Formats: sequence, structure tokens, C-alpha cells
Amino acid sequence: MSIETNSLDERAQLLLSQVAEGSHAAFEELYRLYSRRVYAFARRMIENAESADEIMVETMYEVWRAAGRFRRDSRVSTWILGIARNKALMVMRGSHAHLHDDIDDFADIIDAEVPDGFTQLAEKEVRDLIQRCLERLSHKHRECIHLVHFESMSMPEVAAFLGIPEGTVKSRLSHARAQLAACVEVMQLRPIKI
Repeated sequence: MSIETNSLDERAQLLLSQVAEGSHAAFEELYRLYSRRVYAFARRMIENAESADEIMVETMYEVWRAAGRFRRDSRVSTWILGIARNKALMVMRGSHAHLHDDIDDFADIIDAEVPDGFTQLAEKEVRDLIQRCLERLSHKHRECIHLVHFESMSMPEVAAFLGIPEGTVKSRLSHARAQLAACVEVMQLRPIKI
């Protein structure tokens, strides 16, 4: 996986340098590579889908304008998500938006073999259960979970990204995982309403 990440990041760095020179084609490719990730990240922080979409557009516009300022001291995805995070935080401060997790945005791509209806129903129930449990986590815990599990950032990368000590990241992840496990256990014990 690190080979793919490195080659993707190398490609993204090349595209950024071309964007800095004004290449529209390079920006279109960079947009295709990162716009969904930016939207998913913003959606984790912002309840309103339209606001998350606006954050994605504004972030990608900022990438277009600031491509020449990328210093290559982090992965391109980290730099872009940093821009998105700042924009989302500004929206949150301005509107006091409630946070929402949409786990369906992160569902795995379905195999070529289409599962039967019961399998699909069971998978949806698990996704819904996890989504409900993620909603109960604090913003800080959800943010760490997202960066580690959905963005595949390492502990040091998350610490640098959030500007907090690595021990704090580990603590937040540990608490978040424990809260998720407890929530899932309790929710599974509840009777299903028909």
C-alpha cells in the first residue's frame, strides 16, 4: 500500500507543479483524484451536505490558487485536507453547525459478484449501526478516526496535521475505539423494531 501511496503522492506533486504553472488539464486530474476525499472529510465535520460541497469547491479553488506554495514537506493529500479542515472550522465557528457522519460515503465498492438481498440488508444494518455510533463521538474523536482509518494517516502525520502531541492522538483513538465498541455492543442488544 505504501508503494501506491508514494506513487499517488508523486503523481499529485507533479500535477501540483503543473497547476502552479497554470495547467488546467493537471488541475482537472488533481480534482478527480482529491475532490471526493475532500468532500468526505468535510461531510464528517459538517452536517449540511451543501456546506460540505461548498467547502470542497472552495478547497479545490484554493488548491488552484496556492499550488505554487506547496512546500513538499507533507503528502499532497495532507496539504489539501489541511485547507479543507481550515475552511470547515471557519464554517463551524460561523454557524455552529452540528456534526454528522455519513458512513455510506465510505462504503467499500461492491464486488462483481452481487450479494443476495439478505447479505445487502445485513451490510446496510452494520453500516447504519456504525454510523449511529460514530455520531455519538465527539468532533475530536471522529476527526482522529477519519484521518487514521479513512485517510490512512500515521500517528505522527495526524499529530502534525492537527497540531497536537502524538500521545494525544493515541489517547483520542483509544477512547474513540472503546466508545465505538461499547456503543456497538449496546446497540446490538436492542431489539429490532419492525
